[in-house]
Amino acid sequence: MSSRNPRYIRRYVVTVLVLVILTPFLIYGAHQSVESMCIAPEKWAPPFMQSRLDYDRFTKDFESNDLILISWPGCSVDDPRLLKLEEALSAPRTTNFGETHASLFDRIVSGAGTVKSLTSPPLKLSRDEAVARLEGVLVGKNLNDSCAVIILTHRGNELRKKSIEHVLTVAEEVCHLPRKDFHITGPPVDGVAIDRASIHSVNLFGALSAILATGLCWLCIRSWMLTGTILLAGLFGQGLVLSMVYFIGAPLDAVLIIMPSLVFVLTISAGVHLVNYYYDELFATSAKSKVEAKTAVQNGFSKGWKPCLLAAVTTAIGLGSLMVSQIFPIALFGLLASLGLVITLGVLLLILPGAMQLWPPQQILKYNQEGQTKTTPKYFTRISSWMEKLPNWLERYSVPVFLSALMLMTISAYGLLSIRSSVDVPSLFPEGSQVLKDYQFNEDRMGPLIPVEVVIEFGSECKKTFLQRLRIIDNIEKTIKNIDGYTGTMSAATFGPNPVKHNGFESIFRKVVTNKKLEENRKAIVNSVYLSDTDGKESWRISARVPALDKIDYGAALNKLKTTLQPELEKYDEQGVQLTAYYTGIMPLIHTVQQLILQDLTRSFTTAFILVALVIIIVQRSLWTGLLSMLPNVFPIVVVFGLMGWLDIPLDIGAVMTASVALGIAIDDTLHFLAWFRREKSLNRSSEEAVRSALKHCGRAMIHTTFICGLGLLVFGFSDFIPTQRFAWMMLALLTTALIGDLLFLPAMLIQPFVKHIQFAKQGLSNKLSVTSSPLSIK
Repeated sequence: MSSRNPRYIRRYVVTVLVLVILTPFLIYGAHQSVESMCIAPEKWAPPFMQSRLDYDRFTKDFESNDLILISWPGCSVDDPRLLKLEEALSAPRTTNFGETHASLFDRIVSGAGTVKSLTSPPLKLSRDEAVARLEGVLVGKNLNDSCAVIILTHRGNELRKKSIEHVLTVAEEVCHLPRKDFHITGPPVDGVAIDRASIHSVNLFGALSAILATGLCWLCIRSWMLTGTILLAGLFGQGLVLSMVYFIGAPLDAVLIIMPSLVFVLTISAGVHLVNYYYDELFATSAKSKVEAKTAVQNGFSKGWKPCLLAAVTTAIGLGSLMVSQIFPIALFGLLASLGLVITLGVLLLILPGAMQLWPPQQILKYNQEGQTKTTPKYFTRISSWMEKLPNWLERYSVPVFLSALMLMTISAYGLLSIRSSVDVPSLFPEGSQVLKDYQFNEDRMGPLIPVEVVIEFGSECKKTFLQRLRIIDNIEKTIKNIDGYTGTMSAATFGPNPVKHNGFESIFRKVVTNKKLEENRKAIVNSVYLSDTDGKESWRISARVPALDKIDYGAALNKLKTTLQPELEKYDEQGVQLTAYYTGIMPLIHTVQQLILQDLTRSFTTAFILVALVIIIVQRSLWTGLLSMLPNVFPIVVVFGLMGWLDIPLDIGAVMTASVALGIAIDDTLHFLAWFRREKSLNRSSEEAVRSALKHCGRAMIHTTFICGLGLLVFGFSDFIPTQRFAWMMLALLTTALIGDLLFLPAMLIQPFVKHIQFAKQGLSNKLSVTSSPLSIK
């Protein structure tokens, strides 16, 4: 026995030295990960999905939707500053960060510049007609307000923060207005705002989470040296998962920012569990000195590492189940968090026993030295005393508690049928944020801002002239404009001549002349990015807009667009004009991601449930008891997500991850509880006595775990990125509900007559999870 004690210290010293050597690499990787922060919600859809394929095809044939819309109070079609801004951004210039305008900006258009172009030769439209054509796109609903739109290149979007800063700098120079007067919107602007909020969350809330979890850890174990050792493992886990993001070559998406703190609090919780086993042994052996405490170290570690490892494995399963997600950041979260947790737990198991041996808790040794003349420290017995009273109440009201839990699950399950998802702009930012204020300003003046693109392709056998094809596109555009909810349409017809309305020879002559001029001006129309001619195949683009801030069903809106246009396309097909269409843009991509979120919730939770259930069945060595044990762990997921359905609270990309993670964490307490319940049953104790003993021993650690994990993550509930907020608050709600399930639902179920005859955890693996009793478990 004593021969193993020096091994603990050697492991501690060697592991700490290895951590010191790795620290510079972890710090470098973590720093580079934060610097690489880049989120692109429109690219959350996997590359192999049709909507993403269509979007990539569209950006190749036309242009990306990485646009910046800028406006200011008093900005109108006649505002000369609009033309100056367009000219300044189009002019050759090298920025202060070494890029040129040509490398950052694909094209710049404004209401004033486009009206000037339409009223000039060759079209020579009247000003009123030119303004009317641009309504809802570059001209506001009052036919006076206007804006400028800057389309970023791929390089410009890579440097979107610097690109936006440069646009604002040029706007200040040209317009002579303070920066606060400019209102900018668009996907790059959203991305920069999310990146800024994410970096702020990592730096501020990550630190606060670590401080809070460390403080809670000390409150639970009251030893600075052991707390410091657990903290060391937790900080290693944080640096590990952050640096892994960089070393595998992935950008740090905002979805991943809570991952380091999650691994940290889970490590702290595992350390507290292991220390509780150690403390139980100190009391059980009445260790009075550092030498005598060595036996408690070995016994506590040998009995505690297996359930702690099993608990970590189930948590890793819950995290790893996210790898089935079709959304890359979620799948990456699952992979890195589960891998990081297992590695970090290994480090914890290597260093914590050595720290226990080097720095045994003096308050417990002093208590054992004074024997019964000294009262047990309140922070060790306070929760235990609560756990003494709870079984008495449960024995009296076990049936109402059990039935109430089942009824609550049943009612909540009905709410699951109404659950929906959302990743639109309002679901990403808090009310009152500058991003939403800018969207409100621009939508109030210009109209809806979220782009929808319809691309019409003519069959290779089409014999229609260029003018006739232009008229077909114009008719389809008018059909789209008449669909409720769609405004701001624009196509190649916007830049074409008016239809010839007269009949006879003059009409034929004018059509021939117009068609000839259009053919001669074909290159200019292609340059307008509303016509693509690739390998002789023409694709015509029609743009429309839907609201960014209104709560509309993007799925229903997209379906309405398709069902409205389909008869129109069939009508032309009957006339011998074969047309095909595909639909893309930001809105269809958002709709795809919303569908994936619901699919991923089901897929990841089902995967986690099956894998965790298999672990429980193996531990219990019984199919029925294993499945029955899953009830209290499904309880929090059904209740919390069902309540979201009842209250019509949409799921976002942060919430979708919580179900599997919470299941993996919640099962830990169930495993510890059932291990003690089975031990007591094996001593021929009644179910009531077994529940009483299990609550006395496990209740303290269960409450500690919930506090550390829930409150440690809660600081992220004040993030400026709504999915991070939602993840933090939902984790607290799920873990609190899981604690209620383990402290009330599970014991009440075990006391029921139909369960009493079931032998939970037959002889086998579960024997290895039990520990000896201590004064704290019987007082």
